[in-house]
Amino acid sequence: MRLNPYVYGVLVLALFLGSIGVAQSAGWWSTSGKVTASGERVAPTGANVDEIKGWMTLGDVSKAYGVSVEAIVTEFKLPADTTSAAQLKNLESSTFSVTALRDWLRQRSGP
Repeated sequence: MRLNPYVYGVLVLALFLGSIGVAQSAGWWSTSGKVTASGERVAPTGANVDEIKGWMTLGDVSKAYGVSVEAIVTEFKLPADTTSAAQLKNLESSTFSVTALRDWLRQRSGP
């Protein structure tokens, strides 16, 4: 039995993409880094500032590191209407960056 090369190509592609789709649906595959394999949301623990990522929110950081959102807003001269739901990456400006936030939190925790 001879298989048409186009049909073979489509079958290989469908098998490849289908296996990825099944793995993502089952929770075995995550490429975002925002959820664990079990589907739980990844959030900072407060143990290491290097775990802070741009997709996290001010509220996540505030809760994990015991610093108020207002203190962060004031320190980095962010707009007064900035909420705890704001993602860090969306706040990037000349006065704020994720790196600067990490450094500031490191200084607050001491040596």
